[in-house]
Amino acid sequence: MNISRRNFIRGGAVGAAALGLSGGLFVTDKWFRPVSAAGDSEERVAYTYHPPGCGGRCAYKCTVRGGKLVKIEPNDWPDKRYSLICTRGLSEVQRVYSPERLQTPLKRVGERGEGKFVPISWDEAITTVADKFKDLQSKYGGKSILKIVSTNVEYNMPFISSLLGMQIATEASIDVGMANGFEESTGTSPFGYAQQEITDWVNSKTVILISCNILETTVADSQFFFDAKDAGAKIIVIDPNYSTTATKADQWIPIKPGTDPALLLAMINHILENGWYQPDFLQKNTSAPFLIRSDNQKLLRQNDSTDGPDKNPFMVWDELSNSAQPYNAAGVQPKLEGEFTINGINVKTVMSALKEQAKQYTPAWAAKITEIPEQTIIDLTQQYAKGGPAYLGWGFGGAEKISNSDIFGHAASILGGLTGNFGRVGGGVGNALFHKSAWNLLVTLGGWPLPPQFKPASLEMPPTLMRNHPNSVKAVFNLGNCFQQHMANLNLTENWLKQLDFVVTVDAFNNASVAYSDIVLPIGSCFESKYDITRFQLNRNHALLAEKVIEPLYESKTDFEIEQLLAAKLGLDQYLPKTPEDYIRAQLNVKHPYLTGITIETLKTNNFIMRLNCPTVPCIGHQDQKYKTPSGKLEIYHEKMVDFKQALPAYEEPVEVNSENPLRQKYPLQYAQYRSRFHVHSQFINALWVKQYYPEPRVEINPLDAKSRGLENGDLVEVFNDRGKMKVRCKFMSSLRPGSVRMEEGWWPKYMPEGSFQNLSNDTFQPRHMKQKYGAFIPYYDTLVEVKKA
Repeated sequence: MNISRRNFIRGGAVGAAALGLSGGLFVTDKWFRPVSAAGDSEERVAYTYHPPGCGGRCAYKCTVRGGKLVKIEPNDWPDKRYSLICTRGLSEVQRVYSPERLQTPLKRVGERGEGKFVPISWDEAITTVADKFKDLQSKYGGKSILKIVSTNVEYNMPFISSLLGMQIATEASIDVGMANGFEESTGTSPFGYAQQEITDWVNSKTVILISCNILETTVADSQFFFDAKDAGAKIIVIDPNYSTTATKADQWIPIKPGTDPALLLAMINHILENGWYQPDFLQKNTSAPFLIRSDNQKLLRQNDSTDGPDKNPFMVWDELSNSAQPYNAAGVQPKLEGEFTINGINVKTVMSALKEQAKQYTPAWAAKITEIPEQTIIDLTQQYAKGGPAYLGWGFGGAEKISNSDIFGHAASILGGLTGNFGRVGGGVGNALFHKSAWNLLVTLGGWPLPPQFKPASLEMPPTLMRNHPNSVKAVFNLGNCFQQHMANLNLTENWLKQLDFVVTVDAFNNASVAYSDIVLPIGSCFESKYDITRFQLNRNHALLAEKVIEPLYESKTDFEIEQLLAAKLGLDQYLPKTPEDYIRAQLNVKHPYLTGITIETLKTNNFIMRLNCPTVPCIGHQDQKYKTPSGKLEIYHEKMVDFKQALPAYEEPVEVNSENPLRQKYPLQYAQYRSRFHVHSQFINALWVKQYYPEPRVEINPLDAKSRGLENGDLVEVFNDRGKMKVRCKFMSSLRPGSVRMEEGWWPKYMPEGSFQNLSNDTFQPRHMKQKYGAFIPYYDTLVEVKKA
């Protein structure tokens, strides 16, 4: 079929598309032909890259024929290791033309959640949104509007939130549990990422990955896993289940879900008991010599003022003068251990307190808690502490989404400090995914300044708490699929959404959040734009520029253009850049040696990708042993946690999946979600090419648990607890730990036989989390359920 772009778009305006959705009238297999067809004057090549979310951020070389995207292949990176692409990226050829595409702006005509809409014009949509936002701002202030941003949104309309003074939530309460504990020690950000580039794994002797299925979740970095293995690193995976990554590791250590902090605390104990720690490193680079007051458990300062450490420094016991001295005084030699009396106050060093607290957490104790053999814990600890440079990493699943994950992050930072693996070639501690640590993190791009009166409001609380706590929010500006993905206990979320004055969703697809919206604004994919130059980012030591690949499909617009339209309707567009190119030029208008010679023009002449002028060796943070903490040291004692008895990590059972919970009598199975190589959260759920390999949602269950419930593989089952229920077919998985069920996250309710995977998930918060850096986090996997045949 020879279908012109005009007919392609016009065809979508009839039939099922009356609601602004693609009716499936045109599918790729009807107009594809071999991409190598010679002499096609309409064929051209364009360059772009995938937005965030998957973490791979692959750069695309796209073939366009007759105005249609017909082929995607990897762009040619200067560093050839990154010239690759995964199945999801390849499937974009089809997903761009998905039947789930939103075609026109929509207005709700039914109840929120029903998904009943009528198509409206862009003028009506923008006018409605602008008028409502302006009315709310004038009555209640800009803080009455919450902008909530999904992980896959690269351009998050930053100016409109500042112009109106909105609250902003970007992944609030998600993926920050371990970071709450870890970053209090290190001062780094965000999300607890290791400050060690993954390409440095080849210099490691040991790589320990806890709840980190990197071979599924960050496919583009799989090569570095195998490079490390080939170089001689011993790779150990600790995971309740026999994951894809576990199958390729040198050792798999199964662990009882929710008990990971106990393992790390036992490792701390065994290192201290055997003297396998690095006293010089601890003395020079950590808060281990700082003094703890016995009267209030706070750190001893030079005076009683509330000034910061620069004016009111922490105190240590100086071995040379045999007296208390400021930690940052010249010539001081801090004593690592000991108890002293200073001005009538009994004090002890943090190191002494750590040793006392750790005594209870023996390998034998942890073996009972974690169900890992005691000798395995001992051997693991010796391998980590004595086996040379060691990397301790984790992912965003498993232990991260349990209520005690902040304790895990805190304990991990102490392990890294005890062994001197911060700033060490081949070392490293932190989240191991998405190749976040690289030289480009040292570059701060320029911005587009706004007059000082325009700034966003402070986030009052995480959105998940807004559902049942007093707050100022009356409207939500939702970018992506946040209502499903960013909150647990979906029934509570639905009740909250129904009480709001106004809800707007911006996305390319008819995702699960659309149904709750009053106005829906369709954006194009990362391939579509009215602008020639569209996006820019620094990634994996390279600068990437994106250009328009195809014209916007249907009536969709770019997020940049939508922000322009809203600002214009509000009479504020004079403050914004006119085009994405203007904005990118402002970003590049900084003087940094890594950016020398990198401009829009040079990027265009180099296939839209250039390597930064940075070192060729892996980026390793903290080599200068400087930390972005108040003291500038690795702070292993968390003073703000004193009231919660967590100034040093103390074991705590999970809120719900703990063994002694009486609820287990009713709901005996732990329920978790996971991310696979087929999807990115809820993205690619609608990719028909991917569905060939993963056609429908399944709840996975160990055959032993299934047989005891009279289930057969493929049965339709009901999974339920007191929060809600869902119906889905079951899949037997021998690799899944007995006593657990799990399901791949992200499936839209329309693909479920009944309910949503988020109907069940736990949204309980610990009070101490509100005092931590990222606040409350959602313990999605700290959830108990039962399963029965539907």
